[in-house]
Amino acid sequence: MRLNSRYFALGAFAVIAGLLWFYYSEYQQKAKDYDELETKYQTQVIAIKDQQERIKHLSEIDTTRLQELTNAKSKITQLSDDLRTHVKRVYVRAECPVPETASPAGLDGSRPARLEKDAEQDYVRLLGELETLEAQFLGLRDYVKTECR
Repeated sequence: MRLNSRYFALGAFAVIAGLLWFYYSEYQQKAKDYDELETKYQTQVIAIKDQQERIKHLSEIDTTRLQELTNAKSKITQLSDDLRTHVKRVYVRAECPVPETASPAGLDGSRPARLEKDAEQDYVRLLGELETLEAQFLGLRDYVKTECR
């Protein structure tokens, strides 16, 4: 009987040791998996923070460029209004050949050349388009500088 109880105790010890070894190896594997996931998580957190900083910076650039474009468009609108109400005039810098004969008394040859009304409107429209294109170009340039660093 003593022999049986020794074998039983030895068998029970072996089973318990086997279970402990099994659960310990499972624990080690889970700890390793946890560490890998924690590393991946931290990498993702850093990437998200970096992306948020980029988005914030791009938003600031967008706000700045939009404000500049709005200011330019308001100046162009003001110029258009001033041209329409004759507060300001658009003059053309041009050289005209002087005729050999004197001009008739009714014409003033010393006045600077001035654009026609439709040409003034075209000038204002083109000026507005130029401001828009310049703002778009500068915005894209800043975007490329920010994203392609």
